[in-house]
Amino acid sequence: MIPHAFDPPSVWSCDHFQLQVLSPQHAAPDYAAVCGSAPAIRHVFGPDNDWPEAGITFEENLRDLTRHEQEFFQRIAFAYAMLDPRNGAYLGCVYIKPIKSRIEGDLRKSRFQAQVFFWLSSLHRVIDAAQTLSTLKSWMATDWPFAQVAFPGREIDWRAWEAMALAAPKEIT
Repeated sequence: MIPHAFDPPSVWSCDHFQLQVLSPQHAAPDYAAVCGSAPAIRHVFGPDNDWPEAGITFEENLRDLTRHEQEFFQRIAFAYAMLDPRNGAYLGCVYIKPIKSRIEGDLRKSRFQAQVFFWLSSLHRVIDAAQTLSTLKSWMATDWPFAQVAFPGREIDWRAWEAMALAAPKEIT
């Protein structure tokens, strides 16, 4: 859960990219990046998550963007469009989600307060994943109210991440 006193930034910039709340205003470049990068970004949310599905339509993607914007302003989850600060090219997306689970004893809930996912467009290769990860880790540590943030699929492999959901506390060290 995000503290009520914290105001999530709607825009954030660094040397490598700018983040803006992901919204329908990004529909055209987001759709192009999603379709043009689908094989590279599929499973960014987990090995069993098939987003983006083959044949995703502009309207389906637009619905996703609308939902992401609503979640942001409802303080449920925080999705950002990642843009090149020099020319506005669409570089990808960042998703910050407080940890939620219905699984009793899910170690992820006790170890982390949030999880961060991101994908980079294959259309504009201005930054790489390692640089993006490093920048996002620093931003999360300095500007967000979470003590521990997980980067599943990046810093924690998917098998270990999923094992934490079902492990007893002494089983994972």
